[in-house]
Amino acid sequence: MLELSRQEQARRRYQAQRPGWRPAGDVLNALLEPLLLPHVRALDAGCGRWGVLGRFRERVGLAVGVDTDFPSLRENRILPLRAQARLEALPFPARTFDLVLCTWVIEHLPEPRAAFQEIARVLKPGGRLLLLTPNARHPLIALGRAIPSRWRRPLVHRLYGRAPQDIFPTFYRANTPGALRRLLRAAGLQEIAWFEVEDPTYLAFHPFLFALAALYERLTTWRPLRGWRLHLVGLFARPLADPSSPE
Repeated sequence: MLELSRQEQARRRYQAQRPGWRPAGDVLNALLEPLLLPHVRALDAGCGRWGVLGRFRERVGLAVGVDTDFPSLRENRILPLRAQARLEALPFPARTFDLVLCTWVIEHLPEPRAAFQEIARVLKPGGRLLLLTPNARHPLIALGRAIPSRWRRPLVHRLYGRAPQDIFPTFYRANTPGALRRLLRAAGLQEIAWFEVEDPTYLAFHPFLFALAALYERLTTWRPLRGWRLHLVGLFARPLADPSSPE
């Protein structure tokens, strides 16, 4: 049996302390599962080398990936259909997709308003946008943003083992609960489900820091502090009747 990663071990310990807690990836998968249907045309917006959609490509009618980084697209062997493009200028006709996935991408967008408008454009009426992104309010994210970029990449590589070529510039221009939901509504998308998800396991590399992070996350069970949790997960829909886009 393969040894569990340090972070996965920490997640299991935290789940034992907090029965019912699920990491953001599990929350996302629970929302995604009923959307994976044979007729669905799906887009992984910011698929990179791996993405999420590639794991489920056999369960949808069409699976397409798009990313700005050509080396990532070239090395992506999971999605057979890929295109290099910015999310602010998607190379697809209007009303092409039933589902758009956007995971670990929004924090990298220099123009999130334009990107959300493009995503809304390529969604069919009734289509869904499913997203997962960090919350810029969280102390861990705020600390990471304060670290000079020349130190951030080697630090992330050392602590989390992420390859340097997979560490991209971040902007966090839509990454608070209020800003993100406002921008999505302004793009004409309706909120179906919304979760602010705690997760102290990103500090699992140090026992004291992990305990401190777990204490912080426990404090966010108080309703006024829920908007300060680490991860944001949302499901949004393009309305069936869209007055901004004539038939």
